[in-house]
Amino acid sequence: MKSTHKGPLEVRGPLEVRRHRATALGAAAVLGLCLALLPVAPAHAVTVVPCGNVAALRAAITASNTSNEAIALAPSCTYTLTDTVSPSNGLPNVTGTFTISGYNTTISRSSAAGTPHFRLFEVASGGKLTLNSIHVVNGQVSTGDSGGAIRVSDPGSSLTVQSGSVRESRAGFGGGIRSRSGASVTLNSTAVIENEADESGGGVSHAGSTLTLNATTVQANTADAEGGGLRTTSPARATLMTSRVIGNTANGPLGGGGIYEGSGSQVSLFFATVTGNTPNQCRPTGAVPGCTG
Repeated sequence: MKSTHKGPLEVRGPLEVRRHRATALGAAAVLGLCLALLPVAPAHAVTVVPCGNVAALRAAITASNTSNEAIALAPSCTYTLTDTVSPSNGLPNVTGTFTISGYNTTISRSSAAGTPHFRLFEVASGGKLTLNSIHVVNGQVSTGDSGGAIRVSDPGSSLTVQSGSVRESRAGFGGGIRSRSGASVTLNSTAVIENEADESGGGVSHAGSTLTLNATTVQANTADAEGGGLRTTSPARATLMTSRVIGNTANGPLGGGGIYEGSGSQVSLFFATVTGNTPNQCRPTGAVPGCTG
């Protein structure tokens, strides 16, 4: 076969090959040095709280109010509180922005005789708390107080609960959760169950800015007045998406076993179910579009 190459063949000698290799190795070394000098993004710090160590949990919340550092709790563990850090509060007020994560982890007020009444969490002005896979259980405050398990108290404060529950708690208003004016609450894949209000809002009493329920269940809560599952107060806005309000009870004359929409507030249902509540589903009649009975 004839070669199609017309010019003289170039043959590199050993010295030229060595120079080529040295140049390539030098470039690689410079590139490696440059990459080594690039700034490395710092890892997000996390405070790990040993199982059942309430003192460490309180200290971690106090520190995170300043540092905004995330807190990790032990999986399938219960942190049982027996006393308060301030009137009606078992844990320090949340004023920072941080997340407390567990896995099927419980934070509970002790059920032992003589345990004082207190809620577990209070999110104060500017505080933004996220709870991941945390169950908040057995909070209790006096009849004139609000937010048996959690209270989101001031403008600019917010609470997000993801894949957890708020249950078996009691207050005058908002047996499980109470949000006050200017506060917001988001519940994602969460259960609000078996809470009691001596007045209204057995599960949730919402007087804040926004309340959003996504794939959440509000069940078996009781109010001695109105709003067994949920009670809203002006200027609150509540949105329930693919959620269920079932088996709740309101014992007062205004009713609203499932939902009571107060004057000046608004409740919107999107693929949500309100059923099996006593003595009725929503009140006033016709106030909540899509809710009948």
